[in-house]
Amino acid sequence: MEESEYNFKIGTTSVYCWNYFRQCGFFNLLPISKGSQVKSKGLLTLPDKILVIDDEPDIRDLTIKTLEEDGYQVISASDGDEGLQKVVEKMPDLILLDVVLPKKSGFEVCKILKKKSNTKHIPVLIFTILDREIDKKSAKECGAEYQVTKPFDHDAMLTEVRRILNDNKGIKFHKQLGIEHQDLKGRKILLEFHPESCYERFIRDFILESAFYNEKPIVLTPEGSAIQQVLKDDEGVRVINLTLDTMLSDIVEEGINKPISLVYDNLTDFLISHGYKATFGFAQNALSILSSQDITAVFILNPSAHESRDVNSLRGIFGNRLVYGKQGITDVRFT
Repeated sequence: MEESEYNFKIGTTSVYCWNYFRQCGFFNLLPISKGSQVKSKGLLTLPDKILVIDDEPDIRDLTIKTLEEDGYQVISASDGDEGLQKVVEKMPDLILLDVVLPKKSGFEVCKILKKKSNTKHIPVLIFTILDREIDKKSAKECGAEYQVTKPFDHDAMLTEVRRILNDNKGIKFHKQLGIEHQDLKGRKILLEFHPESCYERFIRDFILESAFYNEKPIVLTPEGSAIQQVLKDDEGVRVINLTLDTMLSDIVEEGINKPISLVYDNLTDFLISHGYKATFGFAQNALSILSSQDITAVFILNPSAHESRDVNSLRGIFGNRLVYGKQGITDVRFT
């Protein structure tokens, strides 16, 4: 295709898209020059979100206080129905669930959650009563992965919460997709998200799992984006403020001794700014540059912001596609 076919305008200046990509470093995808705005630290310390479902105010409030003092983001519910609603709305990383609740018991709540594709991956720590065998059996049958007996010591409970969340860092993302982590390796994925969803936390799950498997997480995102906000205090992830002036280089070569997990946020902004032809050309070249099996990449797109024909064309060059709606993953299409 001739360069003239990529002609487009930025402001009042007419430039060739091919030259524009070259100047911006998109075809090199990826140095990180000394002047780039990058955060690169040690270990990920992302704030986990915990839902506490308990109808006893004293126990619920003390549990919330204990968790918040340890740095967790905590939400709560006082009955089974409210708990189910909060799970769908907030998509927590862990649920602490009492057995005896108004409206629906903890066993009923857990059973419902474990039957739904968008919530079955969330670990449940259920509060059983006085170490009764019948409660232990019921907890196992309803799908609860963990149990603690009431009354419990809150320091011991906190230790258990830390252990559970750490254990789940390496499985949460791929469990939502219904595959194993090894099946993600080397895939180039188009993630389509609903603008009212918590897709940024889904990306967080991807980053956590990548770090857990000793992969190098790199996020390319505009300053002030939802993803940057959710990762703003995180350690162990390289976050690059993606602008037209950002020179991206050598990420592929830089990570040659270590697998890379890359997030490009996002194709929607690119498509709105530069049009379909430029975006299509960029995506094709990016996929070529990132073709190594040691690079797993997620490209983010809000399909509701574009013409359906443009979205369908972009889908055509990605062999792998995820759809993340208001209630979590709704479609997984891998080739």
